[in-house]
Amino acid sequence: MVPVSLEILDGEGAGLRMKFSGRDWQSFTGSNLFKCLLCARTALEKEDLLLCCQGARPDVFPSGMQQQMEHGRFAAVLSRSGEEEGAVDIFAAAEPSQVTSVEAQRVAVYQFFNLPVSDAGGDA
Repeated sequence: MVPVSLEILDGEGAGLRMKFSGRDWQSFTGSNLFKCLLCARTALEKEDLLLCCQGARPDVFPSGMQQQMEHGRFAAVLSRSGEEEGAVDIFAAAEPSQVTSVEAQRVAVYQFFNLPVSDAGGDA
């Protein structure tokens, strides 16, 4: 386990700062916080690290409305059980066994919605 510090940046649009392993702060900006989180996770994955947060679960993805509201801070838990599982804070802690890579999450979301994975662009 490697401790990671994340800070949500105030201001127009969405932004994050991340620091780990004594390195300098890295900043990530995007149209919403979920997209910023995807960029931060991608940077960590280059170091063979996964971020243990709810937004890194394969069954969590924000709807279009959630991406617009509160800068995408909350996302839906995708479930076929018919029971409403609600929304989670994408920055809330998750167990290591619950999280996956950005690519595996993208594939899981496409499969959940019965979309052809080969047509996916790489942006979850």
